[in-house]
Amino acid sequence: MKPKAVLVALSILAVADVAAAAPQPVQGSQFVTMMQGNTLSGTSPTGDPFNMYFLPGGVATYSDDGGARDSGTWRIDEDGDVCVAWQFHADQSEHCFRVTVDGSKIGWEGKEGTGGAKLRGGITESFLTGAVQ
Repeated sequence: MKPKAVLVALSILAVADVAAAAPQPVQGSQFVTMMQGNTLSGTSPTGDPFNMYFLPGGVATYSDDGGARDSGTWRIDEDGDVCVAWQFHADQSEHCFRVTVDGSKIGWEGKEGTGGAKLRGGITESFLTGAVQ
């Protein structure tokens, strides 16, 4: 194989690897499936490790090592985004986020900001198969 052909082939493989590793959007029932039996763990803006649970029926709970505890509700809106309203949040209003998954890494982005955490509990990406493009 000629050196130029090798470089082209390597470039194509590099682009394919980056595309395969890109976070995938999670919408609607995919979020419900992903969260069943899983814990979302991360670090709060104050640096405290936290755990968050999204339970069937629209109940959410939050606790961190700094002693903060909260409960609230969650739902999927008409755009497929996850909307959460916490009982003790400063404004107690609902905030909606686009959620992505990359292996066990979960990201979210909304008007109120962005964040990320790790999903613990045996997540598989198989629920993304057949996702609506």
